Amino acid sequence: MAAAQYRATLPVLETRRLVLRAPQLEDLPVWTAICRDSFGDTDQEAWTEFSYYTSGWLLHGHGLFTVTLKDDDQVVGFVILGLEWDDQEPELGYLFSAQHRLQGYATEACTAVRDFGFDLLGSGRFVSYVSQSNARSNALAQRLGATRDTVAEQAFGADQHVWRYSEVKA
Repeated sequence: MAAAQYRATLPVLETRRLVLRAPQLEDLPVWTAICRDSFGDTDQEAWTEFSYYTSGWLLHGHGLFTVTLKDDDQVVGFVILGLEWDDQEPELGYLFSAQHRLQGYATEACTAVRDFGFDLLGSGRFVSYVSQSNARSNALAQRLGATRDTVAEQAFGADQHVWRYSEVKA
């Protein structure tokens, strides 16, 4: 009961096809499957990460969104605006199940969270950390209007891109 009351105070974002809402314990199996398939995580590692990212709402005022299809509430993935323990600044990241990739869901959901981030944190105040070899995620950051921050990249190895999100003023 208390968890549902707390979740009800967190933002819900809607797009044309999606609803982005606070995570629920019932979302854990989808998170675990994505983490197992994408990273080889154990169930315990997936639980730890899920708990950590979900706690971002309490610790930082931003965190993990569960992404569901608007028409049937099916969980298709997750988008985070959050901090990992060693992040220098808030990160916009995402995970989608294999069957829900390449359908534009990541672009649609990340656009909504990017705009939420501008409202909450301000322009230029969050980034995406993307491996140089991850062509699809680098392309998504560009589609979302991010630009490479080569100064911030100096704190990382040569394989790490740092994409900074800044609003374009007309």
